Amino acid sequence: MHRIMILAGLLLASTAARAQQPAAPRYLMLVHEKEIPTGPTHVLSALTVIEPDGTMKTEEFATYFNSISKKALNASLARGIADSTTLVMRRNRYAHLKVYQAELLKLNEYTARGWTLVSTTHEGLTTRYLLRQDGPVLK
Repeated sequence: MHRIMILAGLLLASTAARAQQPAAPRYLMLVHEKEIPTGPTHVLSALTVIEPDGTMKTEEFATYFNSISKKALNASLARGIADSTTLVMRRNRYAHLKVYQAELLKLNEYTARGWTLVSTTHEGLTTRYLLRQDGPVLK
């Protein structure tokens, strides 16, 4: 009986020690690529998510400056602040902000799922976000 109690105690202690091992982290990368505009009317961008298992999902979208209504532009301006920019400049700025909005929504989606932003790198027209999630304990 004494040996069984010692064996059960050692088994319990080794199980508790194994549960305290650090979790194996998983990494995910979000890549935002912006192409040089081919004309003055649109911006081409792509958001690519590289999952921990290596699969890639790409969302490509083009934002056309001329398709943005004047009403949407005026609604995006802060009230009480004088804006001396032209309609073309405002459409250009609004189109770029829509791209950044999609990028931010994607980052918020992954942070809500438990991912943590580890680093951000910016090279030319490409921005990379590295996210980490602590996974289950390896056995």
